[in-house]
Amino acid sequence: MQLKVEERVFILESYLKGMSYAHCRQSSFEKFRILKTNVTRAIGEVNERMLGKVARNMMKRVDKCIELNGHHFQHLL
Repeated sequence: MQLKVEERVFILESYLKGMSYAHCRQSSFEKFRILKTNVTRAIGEVNERMLGKVARNMMKRVDKCIELNGHHFQHLL
């Protein structure tokens, strides 16, 4: 089932406010009757995007550090 924009926004807001999957799932079900699998999928998509962004930023920082320090710290990686 495809979630509406309003439902996705509600799921993500409640997840980020409480940082609790159980709380998010319960409040989403009470308000919109959204199933557990749909909540899991919506939260999982956001977590994957966030992890990808964090990994890319970390690699940019490591590359910049290696470039600035003339490869002196490359053995630590």
